[in-house]
Amino acid sequence: MKKIFFNIPMLSVFCFAIIFSACKKDGDGSPDYKSGTPATTIGIKPDSGSGGVMLTLTGTGLGQMRSIVFDNKNVPAPFQSTLNTEENIIFRVPDTAYGGPQNIIFTNVDGKTLKVPFRVLAYPVVSTIFPTDFISGTTVTITGSNLDDVTAVVLNGTTDAATIVSKTRGTLVITMPATSLNRGFLKLTNATGSVVATQEMVNVAKASIVFDEALQNGFQDWGWGGTYTASTDDKITGLKSFKGAYDPAGSWGGIQLGGGNITLTTEKYFTFWAKGADVDKNVDVNLNWNNAKKITIPANKWTYFKYTLATDFPGTTSVNTVVFQINDAGKTIYFDNIMFVK
Repeated sequence: MKKIFFNIPMLSVFCFAIIFSACKKDGDGSPDYKSGTPATTIGIKPDSGSGGVMLTLTGTGLGQMRSIVFDNKNVPAPFQSTLNTEENIIFRVPDTAYGGPQNIIFTNVDGKTLKVPFRVLAYPVVSTIFPTDFISGTTVTITGSNLDDVTAVVLNGTTDAATIVSKTRGTLVITMPATSLNRGFLKLTNATGSVVATQEMVNVAKASIVFDEALQNGFQDWGWGGTYTASTDDKITGLKSFKGAYDPAGSWGGIQLGGGNITLTTEKYFTFWAKGADVDKNVDVNLNWNNAKKITIPANKWTYFKYTLATDFPGTTSVNTVVFQINDAGKTIYFDNIMFVK
């Protein structure tokens, strides 16, 4: 019979290795750096930045860090412990961090903390401005981000300052100042610095008016197929808009604002606002019964329309008639600030 022999010493070593491996405590993949007393002489590089910028803290005793918090309103910064050592911590400025000088607070597993000064760059961000037409005292709503610490809003290039009515991080409400500008842009300043919004503001007081609070410059209601008059139902600026109650039982009704007299000298644009009915509505727009433009006025909201006179109404040197004609059964549409802008 064949005899089988075992190498006992080698088998024992193999079994011990299996037992040791099975008993070893599972980790989270983080390097086994010990906690200490966190300190730095170099600080954070760079020492300022906006949301998403990568930062590096260099120092000693930085192992086992458990939280990183920007102390202006206590905004936490996410970080990966696997990227950090006892000498370096890499992380990013959170997109939700509030702007201005503040401390970043690092706390390790033992509750020991380190405060390091830092400046978050959170310039005002402007997404929308409504309305962009204004007169002195018009209430304007600005939406975007980093608006809660805005301290000043002026018309760029002037000292004409708006009054801040209210502000949150996403919304800023102002009232507009009087100004000699025909058109301009708002400059907003907060704890980080200043930015100039891209939305152009138009000063109604400096335009050549067909209608603002009432018909101007000799224009009269010569319309047909409806009832047309100034109304306090809604508005862009001031107290009134022009209400076009086109006859719902009719068709091809028209607002004809005739008998006016505006000589175009330095005016560059023909502009107006329109608020649609409960459905989108097609309207033909023309000056002096020439070069009709077909537009769609969206339902239930104010929409801004702007035409360049030189290209959209070429050769027009004066205006005596402005027409808004529908193409089918009537609805009620509001118009405001029908004017020519310099």
